[in-house]
Amino acid sequence: MLRSSRRLALPDCLILALLLVGLSLLLISQGWLWRWDGLLYDAQLQRWSRPAADDVIIIAIDEASLSQFGRWPWPRRLHAQLLERLNNEHPRAIAFDIIFSEADHQDPAGDLTFANEIKKSGNVVLPILMERQHQGGPLIETLPLPMLADVAAALGHVHVELDPDGIVRSLYLREGLGEPYWPHLTLALLSLTGEMQSEFSVPESTALAGGPYVWHRAYPLLIPFAGPPGHFQQISYAQVMQGAYEKGRFRDKYILIGITAAGLGDALPTPVSGFSHAMAGVEINANILHALRQEIHIRPLATSWQLLLTAIIALLPMLIFPRFAPRTNLLVVALLQAATLALCALLLMVFQRWFPPTAALITLALSYPLWSWRRLEQAIRYLNLALDQLHAQQVELAIHQQPELVGSLDFVCQILPIEGWSLSNAEGRRLVGSLCHHARQVSGLQSGQWLRDGEFLYAPQHYEGESVQLTLCWREEREPDPEEQRILDELLRISVGETEEAAEEHGDILQKRIQQIQLATTRLQELRRFVDDSLANMADGVLVTDALGQVLLSNARAESYLGQERKCSLKGESLHRLLEELKPQGPLEWPSLLHKAVLQQEQIQCEARYENGRDLLVQITSLSEQHSTHATGLIVTFSDISQLKACERKRNELLNFLSHDLRSPLVSLLALLELARGKEASGQVHALLGRMQGYTEETLRFAEQFLQLARAESAEELPFQELDFTSVALNALEQVWGQAQAKEMRLSQQLELDEVWIRGEGSLLERALVNLLGNAIKYSEPGREVQLHLYAHAGELYCCVKDQGFGIAAEDIPRLFDRFQRLRSKDGGKARGIGLGLAFVKATALRHGGRIEVDSKEGEGSQFSLILPLHEESGFVANHTL
Repeated sequence: MLRSSRRLALPDCLILALLLVGLSLLLISQGWLWRWDGLLYDAQLQRWSRPAADDVIIIAIDEASLSQFGRWPWPRRLHAQLLERLNNEHPRAIAFDIIFSEADHQDPAGDLTFANEIKKSGNVVLPILMERQHQGGPLIETLPLPMLADVAAALGHVHVELDPDGIVRSLYLREGLGEPYWPHLTLALLSLTGEMQSEFSVPESTALAGGPYVWHRAYPLLIPFAGPPGHFQQISYAQVMQGAYEKGRFRDKYILIGITAAGLGDALPTPVSGFSHAMAGVEINANILHALRQEIHIRPLATSWQLLLTAIIALLPMLIFPRFAPRTNLLVVALLQAATLALCALLLMVFQRWFPPTAALITLALSYPLWSWRRLEQAIRYLNLALDQLHAQQVELAIHQQPELVGSLDFVCQILPIEGWSLSNAEGRRLVGSLCHHARQVSGLQSGQWLRDGEFLYAPQHYEGESVQLTLCWREEREPDPEEQRILDELLRISVGETEEAAEEHGDILQKRIQQIQLATTRLQELRRFVDDSLANMADGVLVTDALGQVLLSNARAESYLGQERKCSLKGESLHRLLEELKPQGPLEWPSLLHKAVLQQEQIQCEARYENGRDLLVQITSLSEQHSTHATGLIVTFSDISQLKACERKRNELLNFLSHDLRSPLVSLLALLELARGKEASGQVHALLGRMQGYTEETLRFAEQFLQLARAESAEELPFQELDFTSVALNALEQVWGQAQAKEMRLSQQLELDEVWIRGEGSLLERALVNLLGNAIKYSEPGREVQLHLYAHAGELYCCVKDQGFGIAAEDIPRLFDRFQRLRSKDGGKARGIGLGLAFVKATALRHGGRIEVDSKEGEGSQFSLILPLHEESGFVANHTL
């Protein structure tokens, strides 16, 4: 088969080659892609920037000149004064890009003065213009005034070619009525100075061809612009008239005089203009003059050469594609297109010939999809032949067997509210099942759908090759929820799978091939998805490696554990590198553990810890083939035991607390009792007993806070109920009123909500507010104010406690809710001891699905905000568990 495919590839390749060559020749001959060729020429030209000539100067009639000398046109006497100044500088040649075809009726003597200065200069070139006097009229040559034309050193036309897109890209060096007699203005300048001789003389073959009133043109050239507008030296007309230039600046220079002011209509778009502004006509002439002096004569490549180069480029893909892979061929196309553009630039900048590349680029772009289409046809032909052989050999494409129906039904009955089930045949006889109730036989059941009738659910099924009715007794009146319905639909997929396999026996050959491909693809996708989902949804991280320790499979949990912040795939990584950041908590290091797992095939289990504090339980099991005694890989599982380890550390921390902080007041109490026994005065005994009472109360307070914190952080569900949080806040204020009065402090309240009913545990919330208010009173100076503000915003309930104490430093806020901290202001003020009170506030907020925020600046007081979320529908706070 492969040899046959290769024999068919040769004529296909020839047909595609001829098709591409024919298309490229058609595009070149018809010129349909001129616009794209023009854009590519513009792009090439923008990258071919050249320095401007030092001896070419533009005297610009700009906005400043118009502002000084008034509206256009100016008196000829003014131009005469300009020439007088320039003649004193002895320039090489002067060219006016201004039409002087009409007399100055306001100052006739000014024309004569201007003519005398032109004659005196002897090196002034004036422009001529081809125009129509009226719409549809004959073409005429508009020359300067006779008195000016007679004394001018030379005359030249100033026409340039506008492409259909309105961009100036080319010109003809000679034009004229009857024959191309008039040279371009810049060619006349160079001929006047002797830099350009007879290379572009009047061609004899065009003389009077077509009559004396036909405009003839010769010597077409593409304009190689040296740079964007403003590239050549410019000096304002007004500046020259004022003499504001250094002496000798115009000596032996080419002087071009023209309009650059916006709005006078003498600016045209060019390939190098960009989106900024058009280029003045006088600067276009400067670019032409510069190109002629550098002998840069760009002409389009001859049509025959264009056709030949394009055909060669079109043939290259068909010669290269058979030798490379499809993925490489796409890169080949990109390289060929880049090479075509490079060839175009080489011909333009080195050989001064323009090769339009768009036809070749389009041909290259089409070559890959056409080639891929033919290769795809061959692949489909081969696949059809393979399917025919597979069918002839009666090879089944079964990937997985159908689930066992009875076992599936028994399992479903354990998790759904189903009292029983039964499978009955068409006669209504029960074949198998646990249903004791009488269920009727239903006709017209549709495959893949459930029918509910009272407490029964009916669906068609297949059992032991027979069509049967499946009946389920649904013991609840409600409809199955979406998750329950999904489980029920999985039962129907057993029947659908058997029906699809039976349908494969019917239909024509093409239909069977399509069904075989679809069934095999579907089963492979389902199997792959099942494996991927099973691996991804495992509670533990799993890695599977080969015998050399390279990761073959991993799930997201393992990537999270081992990839850390990178969140990258671990496939292809080395196992020992992944384990480098894990420190095993035991006597053996990873090399010894891996040695036992790989070579001795022992099951390894150890605890390990990351530097960031995460604790993992790592288990390593060797993966061996069924009939091999050597390990072919490893299965590594990672279980996060950070919470268990944290609980152990908390337990140890609390035990240390109980053994020290609760023990110290009791020891002091015993000491005071000993002292009380030795005192005779009743006043001293009374004072000692008072201190004993204080220590005892402090011990009870610590015990109470400890119990409340343990309750808030416990995993058991709290008895949440509906309560008015406003009442909770008022109760908390009432509890701390005495503490505030003892320090002569004022408690103020700002309750924006009369009632706010939530679901929560009232005693925990009230204790949390008491802790916040008590903390504010304790760490505020006597006579200050503590404020409680209650409001709702953006679906959240805010309860803010603000004091006027000494505040908290910004660097201390992150550890404010840690247990047993002591914070001191930088100025040596009162220390803030943190026991279990604020830790309890934070635990209570988290348990209610909220958070605690602190806004404090040292020396400006503090504000603690208890923020609880409001339920979206009922306005209740959700019952969250830590």
